[in-house]
Amino acid sequence: MNSALTRRERLRRRPEFLKVQQAGIRARGRYQTLFVLPNQHGLSRLGIIATRRLGGAVCRNRSKRLIREMFRLNKGRPGLDLVVLPRPGFFDVPFASLQADYCAVLRRFEKSHG
Repeated sequence: MNSALTRRERLRRRPEFLKVQQAGIRARGRYQTLFVLPNQHGLSRLGIIATRRLGGAVCRNRSKRLIREMFRLNKGRPGLDLVVLPRPGFFDVPFASLQADYCAVLRRFEKSHG
């Protein structure tokens, strides 16, 4: 089974990222910040912003792999564009804590924005 995200499940272009960041709702967690915007595609899409402030290439790539795995396991309701920005301290905690933080932020968004 291939668990890679399909092209339709990814935000790929800068204007897509900017639209979610500017028009979406920002929800901060302890280890990551999520920008969430409903879309008309009928499925959730993911974008990741891993800046150099996070660390070197190894750290940034590892953070992207972890975030993609969290998204695969917990997509939330369909029809959302998500942009995830890992925060400092992202690597200092186990995956279970990162996943719990991600789920809590998503639940908080869904609870307040139906």
